Amino acid sequence: MNFDFWKNGLFALHRMRRKAPAFGIAGAQFVLPALIALSCFGIPVSAQTCNPGTKNPSVTVCTPKQNDIVATPTHVQASTTDSNPVTKLQIYVDNALVYQVSAATLDTYIRLSLGNHLLTVQAWDSTGATFKTNINVSMTPPCKLSATNQTITICTPGTSATVSLPVHFVAGTTDSSPVQSLQILENGNVLYQANTQTLDVYLTGLAAGSHTLTITATDLNGATFSATRTLKVTSNAGINNLKHIIFFVQENRSFDNYFGRLGQYRVSKGFSNNIDGVPLNATLYDTQGKPVHPFHFQTVCHENLSPFWNETHADIDGGKMDNFLKQALSVSSTIDPSGTRAAGYYDETDLPYYYELATQFATSDRFFSPVQTNTIGNRMYLFAGTSFGHIRPDTPPSGGWTQPTIFDKLDAAGVSWRYYYHDSGIYLPEWSTYQRDAGKLSNISSWYNDILDEKNLPSVIFIERGGPSGLDEHPGNNIQLGAADAAQIINALIPSPSWPSSVFILTYDEGGGLYDHVVPATAIKPDNIAPMLQSGDLPGDFAHTGFRLPIIVVSPWVRPHYVSHTWRDFTSILKLIEVRFNVPSLTARDASADNMMEFFDFSTPHLLKPPGLPPQPTNGVCDPTKEKAPGF
Repeated sequence: MNFDFWKNGLFALHRMRRKAPAFGIAGAQFVLPALIALSCFGIPVSAQTCNPGTKNPSVTVCTPKQNDIVATPTHVQASTTDSNPVTKLQIYVDNALVYQVSAATLDTYIRLSLGNHLLTVQAWDSTGATFKTNINVSMTPPCKLSATNQTITICTPGTSATVSLPVHFVAGTTDSSPVQSLQILENGNVLYQANTQTLDVYLTGLAAGSHTLTITATDLNGATFSATRTLKVTSNAGINNLKHIIFFVQENRSFDNYFGRLGQYRVSKGFSNNIDGVPLNATLYDTQGKPVHPFHFQTVCHENLSPFWNETHADIDGGKMDNFLKQALSVSSTIDPSGTRAAGYYDETDLPYYYELATQFATSDRFFSPVQTNTIGNRMYLFAGTSFGHIRPDTPPSGGWTQPTIFDKLDAAGVSWRYYYHDSGIYLPEWSTYQRDAGKLSNISSWYNDILDEKNLPSVIFIERGGPSGLDEHPGNNIQLGAADAAQIINALIPSPSWPSSVFILTYDEGGGLYDHVVPATAIKPDNIAPMLQSGDLPGDFAHTGFRLPIIVVSPWVRPHYVSHTWRDFTSILKLIEVRFNVPSLTARDASADNMMEFFDFSTPHLLKPPGLPPQPTNGVCDPTKEKAPGF
């Protein structure tokens, strides 16, 4: 176990770079993931132990490890084994020499630019022989860092956020000298400290109430600098006002693709632009190397793209977030062969209902899909808090996947639930849960009468997307038809007797291969099961989320016009259900997830009678031949 205890009784679960220590939550044994952090000048440091290997000759690189994510400046430590005296060690980055020393060992720091790099440590001996070791690394900051020297950027929680335990606290540093340690303090008391350049911890001992935390960095030169973050740890008071938690998950839309212009819309309505929206000046390159900027789609339907494991990891490109168009080749197109459609976005002229709904109620610009792959892996997390190793749509065994689902946990706790479906596109039959609970499935047509009987409405409701009916908003389908269907479902709830005690959460299962400019978040690995990689698959893990997604939290109890900037994924929906109905966690991921209390103000139902919402048009131009970027 890797608990760091401090004198005031607070403690943190620190996510280490490589090891995955276990910790207990609610009697279950879960596993913390590796913290992978990156980083061209050399800064010699005092030698530390790096035991050489047994192969003669050889270079042993102790840090960084293969496929590490690192901070900059990046610590490089290496030793050599050779029957002849080693006269020189060199460091190459992407085949360019950046550092050398006349010694048989090295312990230094180098600078790395954003993205993936090949790091080579090469040795020369007295005979003129050379030998080397190659290490692949990514210099991927945990979020976009300030360019100002000697600054700390706090990635999550958002400013003045309300959060639940454990509090996921992530920060990165910008310093020309390597940061040697980071501390978290409250009122001068050290809550946590570590010898690291990037802070990624789960604070578990904070009392309910307000806290002002100070993060202090100390670098190699002894300089210190700080940042503060005020937050409120929820007591979950008032959560029992929610008698019905309803979640509806549509298909394949990134935040930038749908809500990238939501900030501008908010301004037009008299609210602040506090949305991290699509950067219109971003430059992406298509498959032919031509520059493309994000552009407004001129069609409400466009061809598909690929969000599978390899394409998603290539899209991220070590944090550059610039390969979306190039990966479009995975889905052939004669209309848009160079993939420019990946940079398209929609706005309030296309989706007026969603834009107004997100403005009047609550949303977030830091809600992510749970895993870096396509639909099925993410929907596994939605139901089970894990994909138990799966990264592609594998065929379930006879009788369905036996991994416990949230529905199984609800059954065991005696909590009522229902699963509404639109058509034959029902996912639950792929799980053994279905064999026991098929009777809890109902056609969506029943929804409109069921919500009129609040006393008999189940506590938890999942609404399946209408894929075969073309209502799931998936690329290839008319987004306005899907949005109009969602509007009909939500509009029926608001005037119903069930509205005062309900929350309706609308989101999407993954980004669909569509551009988003924000690097995925770090997260707790759900379990000890590694990704089921096949030959040719890119390396990756389950300690990072997928891309940002649109989300709207609709309830009379939400904070009106609210925008959260705190990291969450689907498992926060599971956590909300678990906390509200006293249901045990499924995995380490949902056990450590935030419970979404930030979206609510239970002092009064502000939106018991919400403002009128605009109709969602369905007459937009649906013509895939118009999907290309302007000028293509």
